[in-house]
Amino acid sequence: MATTRVTIIGGGASGVLLAAHLLRSPHDGLHVTLIEQRAELGAGVAYGTNDRSHLLNVRATNMSAFPDDDDHFARWLQQHADEAPQIPSPFYFAPRQLYRDYLASILAPHFASGRLERIRGTAVALSEDVASVTVRLADGRIISSDRVIIATGNEGARLEAAAWRYDGWQSADPPRIDTTAPVVMIGTGLTMIDWALSLLNAGHQGTITAISPHGLLAHSHLPARPLTISAADVPLGQPLHAVTRWIRGEVRKAEALGGDWRGVIDALRPHTQRLWQSFSVETKRQFLRHARPWWDQHRHRIAPAAAETIALARKRGQLRVIAARLKAFKECGNGVDVLIEPASTAGGQPTQLYAEAVFECRGRSSDVTRTENPLLRSLLESGEARPDPLLLGLDVTPECAVIDAQGVPSQRLFAIGPLTSGVFWESVAVPDIRLQAARIAGQLLPDR
Repeated sequence: MATTRVTIIGGGASGVLLAAHLLRSPHDGLHVTLIEQRAELGAGVAYGTNDRSHLLNVRATNMSAFPDDDDHFARWLQQHADEAPQIPSPFYFAPRQLYRDYLASILAPHFASGRLERIRGTAVALSEDVASVTVRLADGRIISSDRVIIATGNEGARLEAAAWRYDGWQSADPPRIDTTAPVVMIGTGLTMIDWALSLLNAGHQGTITAISPHGLLAHSHLPARPLTISAADVPLGQPLHAVTRWIRGEVRKAEALGGDWRGVIDALRPHTQRLWQSFSVETKRQFLRHARPWWDQHRHRIAPAAAETIALARKRGQLRVIAARLKAFKECGNGVDVLIEPASTAGGQPTQLYAEAVFECRGRSSDVTRTENPLLRSLLESGEARPDPLLLGLDVTPECAVIDAQGVPSQRLFAIGPLTSGVFWESVAVPDIRLQAARIAGQLLPDR
């Protein structure tokens, strides 16, 4: 049997899930190469943490790597986690460190069989012809394959170095700062939650002030009555105001039956990609400008234990959340003055917050054309790929084939995960990425 060579660029969750789905194939001639610059596979931005207080934002029963085997992760936890007695609960949220170990364990048998090879390095360019795709690494190495899938994941904004600044997107242990030092966090999303938990659990006593334009914190998961939304009822292609009105109506129906909005948001999940793709480009832009913060707050919820710690810190006044816009930094003594202005249109005087440490916790980069990733820069500059209309990532077909600057889909180059969020929107969480992985694997290996 002829060898089928597949190279995956990126060894975080997206890359590992895709490799696992490909290698489920009985195809004897399959060989997968996984390129990752980090030491560990399965880590990436989301799962590189070693802090046990950083919990999955999805309950363990929904985190199987394989959509056709819902209990796969739960069975692994039973064998490997110290918390095994808790795991049968459908409301268990595992430490993210354990999920990294789980992802790595899925690949271990394939390394042993020789069907999977790992290369540690950084891909900087590739070229495609009718017969193959060639990937060039930063050290000059060349890898030739039949297919290449880009799985480089999320990217944070580039930051200027400063003694008081910490990149919240780095999966490092908490920095050693004075436990009484005042801290400012830029952003109030999930990354801020993680760093606040790390500091609080390390015994930090100083004030922590988190700022964002809307001052919204992620809601907590709570047990919710399961709901089902029919595909025929979803208002595809409607203006944004019509969709939000429909969602509010569904919430009122759920509340009348003793439920709440959580059941509605969860029931909408199977339809979210189709709904997103039915929007016009202008409607998508309106969503990003006006509705995204509230969608993220309700859609990307946090584990109850994490929510409780955050709530207690706010109650005692140690953690403050402010709706404000960042204006500037002004170094001052051993720290920095953070200049902010109220986000409210009602006005208010600009103020400054003194901090000895500032954590940059804003979300992923919203303009792929400004990427620092050398491979993505090369693809965009050469025209081998083009950005999606919203600039959130690469433009791809419904089958995840990369589209070049002339609008022609590649036959050999694909993308998966957050890099495709402009096309699919919901492509950043494991339950969505695993479906992408299964689809791509089925397309590349139809006999599997």
